[in-house]
Amino acid sequence: MARKPSEEEELAPDAHGLYDATWQDAEWMAMVERLVADGFVTWKEAAATLLGELNPPQVGTQIASSDAGTFGFKANHRSAFPDESLMSHVLEWFYAESGRCVHEVEGKKCGTRLDLQADHINGRENFSDKAAADTLDNLTLRCRRHNVAKRKSHILNANRTLLPAQQALMWILIEIQPRTKVDFGRLCRIYGMTMASVRFDEAWAMAIWREREGRYQIAALTDRYDLVIWPDNAITRRYTSVEPAPVGAQILAPDVHGDGILCFVASPDVGMANLRYYECDVAKIPFIYPLDSRPTTDIAIWPTAKGGVPMPPRGLQLHTWALRRPNQEIYWSAPGLQRRAPVPKTVNGLKVTGLGRRATVSDLSLTIPEGAVKEA
Repeated sequence: MARKPSEEEELAPDAHGLYDATWQDAEWMAMVERLVADGFVTWKEAAATLLGELNPPQVGTQIASSDAGTFGFKANHRSAFPDESLMSHVLEWFYAESGRCVHEVEGKKCGTRLDLQADHINGRENFSDKAAADTLDNLTLRCRRHNVAKRKSHILNANRTLLPAQQALMWILIEIQPRTKVDFGRLCRIYGMTMASVRFDEAWAMAIWREREGRYQIAALTDRYDLVIWPDNAITRRYTSVEPAPVGAQILAPDVHGDGILCFVASPDVGMANLRYYECDVAKIPFIYPLDSRPTTDIAIWPTAKGGVPMPPRGLQLHTWALRRPNQEIYWSAPGLQRRAPVPKTVNGLKVTGLGRRATVSDLSLTIPEGAVKEA
């Protein structure tokens, strides 16, 4: 059985975002126009949503009505101004603010007016008596994203993405249009998102809804595909085409059934040590997408919370391969050896088993004998 990849093998992205990082106002304007043209929203809905986000937050109400058992705003105000209204002081503080997020990232202020929240300048966690932090002169305005980014639970992964996760999920779906839910997860991890994958599952609903309207294409098992192999042995796919292979790649197998299974033997080096037999559903092989300055094969991962694990045979020596259908059996074959391949165990999305020293690399092959059909 293949060992589980170590944490050192995780491919956490070192740059965040995709080609949206190079977009200027013209590209963002074009996207909004496309959202309207494609029926996602009307101009009225787009404007109304923006107006709602611009509406100043109800911080006065929240502070003035805060739970006295949890926050110290009321007690601190009574101590300093026993005969004056807390709400009037809150509004005085509120009106004196700039109305923009004051958070700085690498010396540059955020400055947005959208979705603002009251936030502590010196966090409550820095006070032995947390209620002592709850004074108006210790408050400022930050947008929701940068307010959340200060939390201990988020600080390690804060600002990893160009867009906040909620918006980035839709940017990937609408702009890049991944063909499978697995590819959507891969792109989200490459983008830099670290949240639970259930968020991707939920966002994928938009692709399903759009496909039902005839406005999105999700890959189907009944479709046919070309398998494309790259210099690092990463394997991707595209819909069957007469076009040549992408620059730097080769067609590994043309016109493959969407319900097919790619079976292959690979190892970490050219020798016969650590030979492993893999099975990968064609439906799990990633498509080719525009990744801007990133290598095309960055998509060949099994997505994880830290980024992704390279998807074999990417980065491995590929020794032999074959394609089978779900109802076919496959055999390991070599001089003096022919045995049915055992049922592998699933590791990081692929089925894997070790071969030990059953055969040398030079004479090992995978075969599907005529009539080798799996029992129902």
